[in-house]
Amino acid sequence: MKYNIIRPINSGAFGTVFEIEGERDKRRYALKELKNLDSINRDRFEREIKILSELSHPNIVKILQWNLGGEPPNFSPYYIMEYLAGGSLRQHMDERFDSNDKYVFERKWTINRVILPICNALAQAHSSDIYHRDLKPDNIMYTDRNRAEIKVTDWGLGKDINRESLALTAAAGGDIGGTPGYCSPEQWFGLGNINSRTDIFSLGIIFYEMMTRKRPPTYDNKMNRELVPPPSKFHKTISQKLDQCILKMIDIKPENRQQSIWDLSSEIETLPDNYA
Repeated sequence: MKYNIIRPINSGAFGTVFEIEGERDKRRYALKELKNLDSINRDRFEREIKILSELSHPNIVKILQWNLGGEPPNFSPYYIMEYLAGGSLRQHMDERFDSNDKYVFERKWTINRVILPICNALAQAHSSDIYHRDLKPDNIMYTDRNRAEIKVTDWGLGKDINRESLALTAAAGGDIGGTPGYCSPEQWFGLGNINSRTDIFSLGIIFYEMMTRKRPPTYDNKMNRELVPPPSKFHKTISQKLDQCILKMIDIKPENRQQSIWDLSSEIETLPDNYA
């Protein structure tokens, strides 16, 4: 099927995402085109296509077709995915926080519409030994303007990397991926295996930010960090158990976090904050 470009949605050094329309069905889709064709970006793009073609989950963006060779005139690799019309969680957070200097997201809505659906998406990925490694509000998208359902996007950094390869990359001064403020210390500094606990840390930062309008204090390369205030300090209806759950998710020591995404889901599902 041929497509017509409607408008660019997002553009950066890596590439551009366009809103497009199918000529036959008149439906909207999104096209992601790789602009920076160096070997690292091409590998990342191919990895994202491979991951999305393997994963199938209601809370993971669906890839529909791709062409790694590209098409004339520029022959840039691209893929076509479902169009997510509701914008990102980052846009939602900025909109709410900018319009009301005391706004925090309602905890039950956050748990059931954002956090648990992300857990469900990660559970499917983790069961295939795929780890996202770049969870942040920009990569959580709403399917429509009602913001009733989310999908996890941008899986270009997603893979299972052993400790040796992480350590070598860090020693060489290379970019091991992740976003400052959301990336776990073991990933950022190449300190250990990437597993469920890495994504749990990033998800915990998102959870904390939605509940408090703030991100926790950052850590340094010696694994030091200021004391993190409990979310209930900023969100008075949060229970002690939810405080403990979120602080556990963002503990700088992986062994102190929930040990799997299934452990985390079970813990959250039994919280009184999920129902009260």
